[in-house]
Amino acid sequence: MESKRKKRGGIAAVTVGVAALVASACGGGAATNEPIDFGYVGWPEAIAKTNIAETVVQALGYETTSTELQVPTIFQGLETGDVDVFVEAWFPTMQPILDNTEPGSVKSVVVNMPEATYSLAVNKPACDAGVTSHEDLAEHEEEFRGEIYGIEPGNDGNIIVQEMIDNDTYGLGGWELIESSTSAMLAEVDSRSRNDEWIVFTGWEPHWMGQKYDMCLLEDPEMMWGESSRVETLATASLEENEELWQFFEQMTIDQDTQATWIDMIDNSGMEPEEVALTWLRDNPETTRRWLEGVETVDGEDGFEALQEHLENQ
Repeated sequence: MESKRKKRGGIAAVTVGVAALVASACGGGAATNEPIDFGYVGWPEAIAKTNIAETVVQALGYETTSTELQVPTIFQGLETGDVDVFVEAWFPTMQPILDNTEPGSVKSVVVNMPEATYSLAVNKPACDAGVTSHEDLAEHEEEFRGEIYGIEPGNDGNIIVQEMIDNDTYGLGGWELIESSTSAMLAEVDSRSRNDEWIVFTGWEPHWMGQKYDMCLLEDPEMMWGESSRVETLATASLEENEELWQFFEQMTIDQDTQATWIDMIDNSGMEPEEVALTWLRDNPETTRRWLEGVETVDGEDGFEALQEHLENQ
C-alpha cells in the first residue's frame, strides 16, 4: 500500500499542528478505506517503532500516513481524531499532557514496553566526581555552567526541567534550560565529554547513550520524574472500532533490548528508517508471529502470512 510520509519540524510543527492534519484529510482511520495516520516525534526510538508498525499495517491492507510533530500536537491530534496512533508515549511524564485532552478521546491500547527510565543525567566526568543525585547539582553550578540540556521544545522532559527551575526545586532556580533536539543535545554531551567537561542533560534508557558516555542517571528524591517509566501505545478513541488493528497494536509489545536495537539501527547503521523496519521485520518472524496471532487483513487473510508476502515483495 502507498505510504504518504509528511514531515514537519521545529516551531512549524506547533504552529501548523492539527490544522495542517485536518487540511490533509488523513485522520479517522477506523474505516478501512481511510488511511491510518501515525503521529511521531523525531526520536530514534519513535522513528523506528513507527516505521515498523506502519509497515505491518500496510501489509494488513491499509494505506498509512506518518507525520512528525511535537508531543503536545500529537495529543491534540489524537483527541480530535486527526492522528490515529502514537506508539511512543512515555509515562508518567506525559500524563499531564494526556490530562489536558477530552476524557475518553484518547485510549491507551497497551504498555508496549513496561520498563524504561527517563531523568536527568550527567556524563562520566561529573559522575566520577560524585554527582549521582539531583540534590548534587546546585553545589556544582559553575562546573555545569548553570545549564541543563534538553531535547525538542514541548517535550515532557523539558517541561519537568523548566518546572524545577521555576520552582527552585533542588536549588536550580538560577539555571537555564537549553532546548534543542536529541542529536544536538548528544553532540554537546560528546563535545563536553571529549574535553573532560561536565554536562547535565535529559537522559533515558534504553538508548546507546548510556554505553557511549558511561553516564549516570540521577537519583530523584523529590520524585519530579514520577515512578519508573513505561512506554504506551495510544490511539484515538474511534480506532477501537477496528478490531483487527486494535488487536495488532495490543499484541505489539517489546522489551528494552529490542528497543535498544532499533535505536542503534536508526542512529548508527546508515540505513533509512524504512530500510531499518524491513530489515528488522525480516529478521524477527518469531516476534511478528506473536504480534499478528489471530489478526486478519482487510480481505480476511492471515495477517502473519500477509506480512511475510509483503516483505518478500519489498
